[in-house]
Amino acid sequence: MTSQENKSLTSDKFEGIWARIRERLRLELGAQRFQYWVEPLRVVSAEDGRVVIACTSRFERDKVVETQGEHIANLIAELAPEYGAVDFIVDSRPRVVAPAAVSSRATTLDSLGAPPVEPVLAQGSIPLNRAYSFDSFVTGRSNQIALQEAKRTADSDVPVSNPLFFYGSTGLGKTHLMHAIAWRKLQRNPNLRVLLITAETFMRMFVTAIKSNDTLAFKNQMRNVDLILVDDVHFILGKEATQEELLAALDWLSDNQKQIILSADRSPSLFENISDRARSRLLKGASVEIGATDFELRLAILESKARTVSRERPGFTLNTEAAHFMAQRINTNTRELEGALNRVVMQSGDGARPITLENLNVWLADFLRAYDRRVTIEEIKKKVADHYNLKTSDLESPNRSRSIVRPRQIAMYLGRLLTPRSYPEIGRRFGNRDHTTVMHAVETITRLTSLDSSFAEEVEQLRLSIRNWPVEGPQGNVRPGAATEEAQPQG
Repeated sequence: MTSQENKSLTSDKFEGIWARIRERLRLELGAQRFQYWVEPLRVVSAEDGRVVIACTSRFERDKVVETQGEHIANLIAELAPEYGAVDFIVDSRPRVVAPAAVSSRATTLDSLGAPPVEPVLAQGSIPLNRAYSFDSFVTGRSNQIALQEAKRTADSDVPVSNPLFFYGSTGLGKTHLMHAIAWRKLQRNPNLRVLLITAETFMRMFVTAIKSNDTLAFKNQMRNVDLILVDDVHFILGKEATQEELLAALDWLSDNQKQIILSADRSPSLFENISDRARSRLLKGASVEIGATDFELRLAILESKARTVSRERPGFTLNTEAAHFMAQRINTNTRELEGALNRVVMQSGDGARPITLENLNVWLADFLRAYDRRVTIEEIKKKVADHYNLKTSDLESPNRSRSIVRPRQIAMYLGRLLTPRSYPEIGRRFGNRDHTTVMHAVETITRLTSLDSSFAEEVEQLRLSIRNWPVEGPQGNVRPGAATEEAQPQG
């Protein structure tokens, strides 16, 4: 076969190879990323061992080359090794979304409150997370107002608060609410032009546009939307050019009655390296804080996620004792709590290995490092006794009066929660009681904290006071019991 015949053959068959590559990328990237970064790509030529692929803009070309270029080249080399080079060029013809893609969007909601068909977002958007809907958002005192404002904004056809600004520490639900608003807006109007982006990505796109001498196209891209959601705005503090470009885009969108949703790790009133004029523009809408989660909310979030896991993995069940342990000990943010749950699912073998407190201490050792300081039973007894105006000897005594039984049960519960001591060991520290007495105490307090939020808060405050108790007293003395218990046998 001549080289000319081989060239013709490979060129003819490349259409099928490209279809296979596209399908591979669709499966790997998911529908949303595929739609925006691969769907517009067009093979211009495949000859002389070289494939030329056209992109619709400089930004798209740079993004495709950065994120998928090497992978696409490797796929081509795998399926058609006769092609040794891949070039990406710019084809300025506008990208058109096929009418079928728009008309196929459903307006009904699935079980998570999100459209069952992937929505078409503005070019450059982050894909929407199907799990981040209003239905899956677990509400407590710290995030209730934020949820109300998010729903009010999502259900309005005109801007309600512009901008709506969520702020709070990482992992508390800001991003979840932003995705939920986008889902609800698109459910109500599938043709809405929605741009969901992080401030970091905005900056990178802006820098790319400057380097490509294509800032006009970038400005049009940022303004040609009905709803813009910008996550982690604090990222661009101190980056003056990017900051001014974003604020200019937000001003234009606000003047043209487009809804703006922003988030950051703190209120705009606390932003550094920002002008008073810029600060006032960010504060002119509604700024809503999402506070730290309390025990009750963490427990509800954990149980909700555990139920979702159980539906997918029928062998897995998170028992109440384990849920309380995790919700009490992992109290930084919900992302870490979810990560800890995933670890437990993996380590338990979908329930094949028992989810005991002993196993949790091993499986979640890295999550619990913030609590590496060793808490002793003596510390717990002293704190609980002080809280209820008792003596530690009362907790060890055979006295069965209610004013002593309940604090004793709380102390046993905290002993089980905050120390690696076994039931028999804890029983010995409370007047040589049987291990079944300790088990009953733990079950009782676990049940009561689930039923009574004020009681749960009281126990939580006791736990925190024990955890935050300084290692040394005001005179530099070791805390009561800290040394004596260390020398005790561990059973």
